[in-house]
Amino acid sequence: MRGYLSLGSNLGDRSAYLLRALDALTACGVRIIHMSGVYETRPFEVPHDQRNYYNMAVFIETDLSPHDLLRLCNTVEDDLGRERPYVNSPRSIDIDILLLEGITVSTDDLKVPHPQLEKRAFVLFPLAEIAPDIVLPSGRPILKVKKALRDDEVVKTWILNHG
Repeated sequence: MRGYLSLGSNLGDRSAYLLRALDALTACGVRIIHMSGVYETRPFEVPHDQRNYYNMAVFIETDLSPHDLLRLCNTVEDDLGRERPYVNSPRSIDIDILLLEGITVSTDDLKVPHPQLEKRAFVLFPLAEIAPDIVLPSGRPILKVKKALRDDEVVKTWILNHG
């Protein structure tokens, strides 16, 4: 199975958390085919002031089922100290499944494609970098959707050296 994940962090050493999450995913058999640069973005839909996020997208391949991939992502988050005191709280690491090629899932614990995918610049900008030709669930090309989004969430970008 191939698909796209989004990773984000806004606590502690944000770059280190991204690297540690990538290492943990690969150690469990997730192959990273391509990864975006890191996008520093302003917090979005948060109830309190928070530090900027570091966000990125990765194109992956795995033999895991969608639900097993979700469990792995949650385990990596937990192992890296992710706490969930309230919705949109600051986080050491957040890993979301965005899209899985040819697969749709709609259960209580997993929705693929991610339901907020087309509304979030902090997700779409890195995803468009690594998948500029992708057609989103709405049927629209990603670059067209990206162009319609405000880019004021994005503060700066750079490449994270992994592997």
